[in-house]
Amino acid sequence: MKQKKITVEPSADHPDILDVRDAMRQVLDYFDLLTDQGEPNVVWNLTFASTNSPFTAVGEPIDLRTKAPAYGLVAGHVERVERGIVKMAMGEALDSDFPTDKKEAAKRLLMRNLNGIGRTRINLSGSEAPVDIEQDSARRALEIMQGTGNPVYDYLFGSFARKEVGSVEGRIVDLGTDYEEPKITLKEHRTGREIACRISRDAHDEIAGMLTAGDVWQHRRVRVRGVLNFDPTGKLVRVFDGRIAYIDPQETTAHDLHDPNFTGGMPAYEYLDRLREDQIG
Repeated sequence: MKQKKITVEPSADHPDILDVRDAMRQVLDYFDLLTDQGEPNVVWNLTFASTNSPFTAVGEPIDLRTKAPAYGLVAGHVERVERGIVKMAMGEALDSDFPTDKKEAAKRLLMRNLNGIGRTRINLSGSEAPVDIEQDSARRALEIMQGTGNPVYDYLFGSFARKEVGSVEGRIVDLGTDYEEPKITLKEHRTGREIACRISRDAHDEIAGMLTAGDVWQHRRVRVRGVLNFDPTGKLVRVFDGRIAYIDPQETTAHDLHDPNFTGGMPAYEYLDRLREDQIG
């Protein structure tokens, strides 16, 4: 008997809400991946399903002719799919032996991790530690699957619903690389979401001489201008070809805040009493 388990967790954007449709469809696509079209008599029998969030489902392959466990009949197919799941969890390209007829289901599973689902946790054969497909890895894997294999093409013409030139403000939380190009991760000022910003090739030398580890440790505030990439829900998910400008806060003193005419000549206690009584609009 070889049971397979999947757990679907809500998005960080709404951690207490898991859409029933998203959860159910994610489970269906997972077991669709595991279903071997060459063994039409073997189905995945639902042996357990949770009733709350995060949603968990467990299934095992059964031969309808004998009503007996049938993992041996689909083991080869499941192993190929699970190698692909590991690749997707790492944000990498699928192996050449990944079943062609399962790629659309894999795309749907990845896409939901970009919109509605925060993490898909899958227990693999022979492994105690589960594999997690999260937003960043799902995005990278999906771009590779939908693109031509050229990273630049993937960025410019991949899975994004809308692109426009603009800017985003936030604080630097990480420095790294993306497809061997420099990248910063920005915590957006308005939403608090982390946005990957790939730096323009023209700005490489400028950035190399400007950014330091201290900028990350201090979460320095910056503005990044480039090609903004939005997902189908309108959320900004990445910036391409970006250029960075520091935002230095202005120093403010008590003198700057002092306004002798703020209460209109009234004593402070009278102003506060009238404010409480809605006499001041």
